[in-house]
Amino acid sequence: MAAPCAAIRSFLDAYGVGDVATMRAWLADGFVGYVTNAAAGVDRVDGSDAYLARLPVLSTAGATATITQSVQVAAEQALTMVEIEARRGTRELHNFGAFLSRHDGDGRILEPWMVDARPAYSDEFWS
Repeated sequence: MAAPCAAIRSFLDAYGVGDVATMRAWLADGFVGYVTNAAAGVDRVDGSDAYLARLPVLSTAGATATITQSVQVAAEQALTMVEIEARRGTRELHNFGAFLSRHDGDGRILEPWMVDARPAYSDEFWS
């Protein structure tokens, strides 16, 4: 069993390098994700395939996702801060996000809540 911080770290490390197979392996059966939208609301995404399809592909913008902090806030939860930097032509992105993740008994991610520091800015960059 992986501790929540180790599990979300492994998932986000795989995301940073585009390793979709490893990302998928960290998502639990019955997965439900919550992703910040451009209006600073939250969209519910049911299932690992839908969630992975919703995430921007970092490699399309030479992006990096750096974990700045991760703390276990409950036996089955981790709170993880991420710094994102990317460039597309003349456009640049430098933003921060947080993931509050709930994990199953095996440490797999069951329910992540993602919060973007500047959601409209991110949405414009990735669109």
